[in-house]
Amino acid sequence: MKRLFEHKYTKYLVLVLTCFVFDACKKFDLPPNDELSSGVVDQSTANLDGIINGAYGRLIAQGPPTVNSSSAFDMALYAEAMGATRTVFPSPQSGANAATNLMYNFSMQPDNVFLARLSRNLYIPIAAANSTLFFINNTPPADSEFSRQKDRLMGEAYFIRGLCFFYAARFWAHQYGHNTNTPGGGILLPLEPSIDGSVGVKRATIQETYDQIISDLQQAATLLPVAYDANIHGAFPAYRFRANKAAALAMLARVYFQQATPASYQLAKETIDKVIGNTPGTITGTTETGNRVYALQTDVTIPFNSTGFNAPNTNTEEILRLVNSTTAAAGYTTASINMTNESGGNPTSRGAARWFLNRPTPNPPANTAVTTSPLFDDVVNDRRFTQLTFNNTFTGAIGNQRLSQKWGFQTQPTLIGMQTFPLIRAAELVITRAEINAVQGNTALALDDYNLIRRRAITGYVNRTLLDPVIGGTQAGLIAEIARERQRELLMEGFDYWSWKRMAAYNAANGAIYPASQVAPLTRGTSTFEWNSNRTLLKFHVDDLTLNFQVGLEAQNPN
Repeated sequence: MKRLFEHKYTKYLVLVLTCFVFDACKKFDLPPNDELSSGVVDQSTANLDGIINGAYGRLIAQGPPTVNSSSAFDMALYAEAMGATRTVFPSPQSGANAATNLMYNFSMQPDNVFLARLSRNLYIPIAAANSTLFFINNTPPADSEFSRQKDRLMGEAYFIRGLCFFYAARFWAHQYGHNTNTPGGGILLPLEPSIDGSVGVKRATIQETYDQIISDLQQAATLLPVAYDANIHGAFPAYRFRANKAAALAMLARVYFQQATPASYQLAKETIDKVIGNTPGTITGTTETGNRVYALQTDVTIPFNSTGFNAPNTNTEEILRLVNSTTAAAGYTTASINMTNESGGNPTSRGAARWFLNRPTPNPPANTAVTTSPLFDDVVNDRRFTQLTFNNTFTGAIGNQRLSQKWGFQTQPTLIGMQTFPLIRAAELVITRAEINAVQGNTALALDDYNLIRRRAITGYVNRTLLDPVIGGTQAGLIAEIARERQRELLMEGFDYWSWKRMAAYNAANGAIYPASQVAPLTRGTSTFEWNSNRTLLKFHVDDLTLNFQVGLEAQNPN
């Protein structure tokens, strides 16, 4: 791709980026000197910081109520839709052409504007990151603040780029391990400035895609500060929700884990230890966290109900959280318009309450409260069931449905749900390490972390041993139960679909390590879809291909 060395082109690029990210910047309530300027952005550290801030803003961006947003909140919901029937199911109220319903049926067509919005919400932050790195390396600011901020700015740029590449890879590329080195099987990997972040690059291989993601996150972990530091960040609250070293390492561990190989599992475990300490069953501070302890707390709602721009409570498990500063009545903070439209509200008037926990057997009669669950094994004492899910009692709703209460959504006149999206939290790392140790045969260590997760969530919990009837005294039984515990802990956070692909890929290469129930094909009507089916990939929007001079429609994901 042609580099934009001439200053007039640099200014033009910044003007374009300004148009894309300015609205998102406003959601952080930026002071005037953080608004982007086409004339001075490459001359001011503060304005470079504005580009980065705008990139974060795209991850929480929301459009008008009639527009499908594609923020990080929404991407979690889309993944739940694609993996539905494993832990959740679609409501009959869901419209046939709703984005999540099309994703559930693997039937979204490449001309659907939703796909364009999704790619833009990922590739615009990538473009912002590329521009930041370009300016720093070619026309760095001359002000006295730059030397103090350089590493942080570069670290955040690498973090955002690696994060967004990873999200894109999961939606548009096959699971690592399937056609990994096939030319053009990965995603678009722009690494230099361009107008929209994708024009002019070919599709990489899946191996190249993961290599780039890992490189970006490794560089981010090297450059980012260990924590919010007023001496570096200043008294600007939005920085408290931006990446630090622990966030980069935690995301890197997630990427290694998704690669689903014995070697990558080991790398994931080693990386997790840098964030929560290396003693399973406990969470301790480390050098990489500045000795901050990302402790699990008895109140399971804490990661989801913090509002505004106040700093997270000391030693809570939120490693990185995204919030939205648009507030409504009673202090409610809307997660995003599309989450509102797709997962909450009165289904008779808005057709929006669309995803529910799988029902127990036998199926409760209509308008009968759901008080048991095939997923949760203690519906009386497990606060993840009693406090983070609730029965659908909206007027006119089908009563035998139970909703997740993790994400904020709004009904009129009632406000229900939480307000914060924890992009990364320590519980994910704990249950991931438990699963890796179980797969590696370290059953005692796996049980330590498994029991830590359950002990904080279940009132009166007594630690389980390998001989517990639920586990059955075997490594295979422990792996199966930890996989279920992962589903309980991370319910409706957008993990289970990717876990299905990961576990199936691991089995394909290493034998039947995970139980058949966790890797079974997904059924949609009379069709079934394996983990490596082409239909389980999103299509690229036609504009993403036809407007890219390096590729064309022939680069589309096949049916």
